[in-house]
Amino acid sequence: MLQRTRAAVALTVGVGALALAPSAMAATTVAAVAADPVVASVKVDPNPIVVTGSPVGAEFTFTTSGAGKVDFKIKAPGGDWTSLEVKPSPHGLESKWTATKTFDVRSREGQWSYLAVAHGEDGKEDRSYGRFAVDVRRHHHDLDTRIAEFNAWPEPVRKGGRLNVNGRLLVDGRHGWHGYADRTVDILFRADGSSRWEKVGSDRTDRYGRFSESGTAERSGTWRAVFDGGRGVEGAYSGTDHVRVLEPEPERGASRVIQFNASPEPVRHGRYLSFTGRLQIDDSGWEGYRAKVGLYFKPAGSSKWSHVRNTWSNGSGRLYTKAKAYRSGHWKFVFAGDDDFRPDSSGSDYVRVIRH
Repeated sequence: MLQRTRAAVALTVGVGALALAPSAMAATTVAAVAADPVVASVKVDPNPIVVTGSPVGAEFTFTTSGAGKVDFKIKAPGGDWTSLEVKPSPHGLESKWTATKTFDVRSREGQWSYLAVAHGEDGKEDRSYGRFAVDVRRHHHDLDTRIAEFNAWPEPVRKGGRLNVNGRLLVDGRHGWHGYADRTVDILFRADGSSRWEKVGSDRTDRYGRFSESGTAERSGTWRAVFDGGRGVEGAYSGTDHVRVLEPEPERGASRVIQFNASPEPVRHGRYLSFTGRLQIDDSGWEGYRAKVGLYFKPAGSSKWSHVRNTWSNGSGRLYTKAKAYRSGHWKFVFAGDDDFRPDSSGSDYVRVIRH
């Protein structure tokens, strides 16, 4: 009897364990799988955005689920994406996000674009694109303006070098387009990798509407000019101009290739020539330097040098190599330089090739 009771208990426990196993596995699976991010219900209020004089505030809202982070951007016709600040609020099992933007008579008319992005775990994301209209109704007496001949130069420019920006502000007056004098034009800059324009300078236009500004080049980026307009006069944006700023080259010491000689001279056709020389660098005085040096040849009557082979100088800077001679012409060693020392070339040595 005692043995049978133990067997029954053991069987009961075993059956219970089997019954619980699928539920425990399902719970573990559900917990391990995170929900994908979803962005939905994007609304623009008002739409269209109609500007008749005073600035108009627009509100952008959307909802997300399964998102730890969101982005919201808008883009004017022909413009660049601009990020807006978004603020969260509870919305049942979802999150509601709100961004705002003010539009005025200087805003571009037409179909704008928006982009809402919900970021989840493991790099997952969901995106929602859309459009909304901006209708700017200016007074009929407002004069049109435009910025022409905009240029940022030189391009590229060394870091720390002088960068110049110039252009011309024009107004559509009674007698057509002409220079708009004595008006302030702002210079804006947006660094590579940034979505934010910064005002970095301004200038008053001369009698022909010309303006200019200059400064020190620090970062690669895009430049543009902006005229804010005024009473009875519309504002204007220039086109953009990108300028690449180069890091300055490191300071390098001088080098020289001396005592170059090709022998024998003359040499029979197809026989070997021997080439010697010495590579030195100026490191608080001239001293030998170990580096790769090229041997070059220019046939008689030609203006083009051709690479023949490379060789290495030893620790004392001495150079030696051989090559077969097939034509009369000039020979020389060339050191291409490296991170520490500038390039240099030896003097040339003419060798006449004779045939049997």
